[in-house]
Amino acid sequence: MKHTPDPSDFDQLRKHVISLFPEQPDSPVVSVAQQEEEIHSISRTIGGERFYFVVDMTSFEISQSGGIQRWLGYYEKEFTLKKYWGLVHPGLQKAAHAVFLQMANILCIGKFDLAFMVQRYSSLTAIKHAKGHYLLLKRTASVFQYDTKNRLTEYLNEFTIIGQYNGEPLSPSFFTDKGEQETERGEIIMKKVLENFLGMKVFSVNELQVARMLAYQPGISQQQIADTLGVLPSTIVTYYKRFLQKAREYFHHDFSSALEAAIYLQKAGLL
Repeated sequence: MKHTPDPSDFDQLRKHVISLFPEQPDSPVVSVAQQEEEIHSISRTIGGERFYFVVDMTSFEISQSGGIQRWLGYYEKEFTLKKYWGLVHPGLQKAAHAVFLQMANILCIGKFDLAFMVQRYSSLTAIKHAKGHYLLLKRTASVFQYDTKNRLTEYLNEFTIIGQYNGEPLSPSFFTDKGEQETERGEIIMKKVLENFLGMKVFSVNELQVARMLAYQPGISQQQIADTLGVLPSTIVTYYKRFLQKAREYFHHDFSSALEAAIYLQKAGLL
């Protein structure tokens, strides 16, 4: 059984992804002409606060990019994948790594039929600009290359700047090029993400029970939660406090309440 890497450790993540390709991939399905046409199309929109890069999964490195210096302020040739992951806001890093890890585990083994620029993953992210502030961006990742065994070998990351980052959650979603939800893949991936997160034991079982009720039962009272769990309301207050403190530390965000933190976890796919 492969060791599951710490989702906050890029070097472990890179080693794990490369290990998914014990031998050279089979023949690529997507032609160079198709890829070049897509990149040319994207390059024409770089002036609209957008940038992109392509990741080679077999080496886990950026193979081509555009617009990074213009919109993030970093020299294109010095912008590595490790640098990118390090620039993601600390509050989003672990959740983003966890989703990516499970996507790689599933899409790099030929489990699903792939198609060029059809299967897509979208989320919010926050990246540190060279001047020091964090930008909120919409990130869309698409299948860019795969082999005859349906193993993902390259993916395209496209970013659109929304504005300044104010603690927005990851909000992951899976869809096709026609805007239809990728229900099957999405549910499998996010189930694995949730299992991995629960295994990390950031929060206790009781804290997560309370958080789930807060997030999924709008308006529920402390007394109702206490009655459901068979404890005193004062115990629920303790769970609130512990959950809130841990959420603030883990996500590097000053949540105003346990409810706000619970909704954040829900939108991040971690609850």
